[in-house]
Amino acid sequence: MAYPYQQIYQSYPTQFPTQPNAFPTQQNALPTQPTQQIQNGGFMVIPSEDMVKNYPVAPGNCVTFKIEGKPIVMEKSMGFSQFEAPKIDRYRLVKEEPEDIKEETVKENDYDEIRIDIDKLWGAIDEIKASMEKPAPEKPAPTRRKKDDGD
Repeated sequence: MAYPYQQIYQSYPTQFPTQPNAFPTQQNALPTQPTQQIQNGGFMVIPSEDMVKNYPVAPGNCVTFKIEGKPIVMEKSMGFSQFEAPKIDRYRLVKEEPEDIKEETVKENDYDEIRIDIDKLWGAIDEIKASMEKPAPEKPAPTRRKKDDGD
């Protein structure tokens, strides 16, 4: 079988520049590699914390786990080397109220109302103590009738 002859031509500029550096020279610039960032693999809901330890995560990735029925979030991340051990972080979720809704300061009027309620309670306690200290009135002993002898 005959193969056709392929001619390979290189095109050279026909005019030579009169100035040095008229043609741009190709520099041996190394391509800059962007810094590697761990990619987020998303959120997963799992039934127990033991599954986080056994869940496979690819190098350079991070997966966030929500434990069912518990206010716990765990994050498992792998470095870029397959020889690195995975890093597992555990977080507890705490609900917070917005700052403008919270009323942590108690007004002076609230203290006065509480003091009045406490005084009423002490008055009721004192009445109960006083009634317990009084001796109970004695009832007369029941009298027995004498039997008639049959007169």
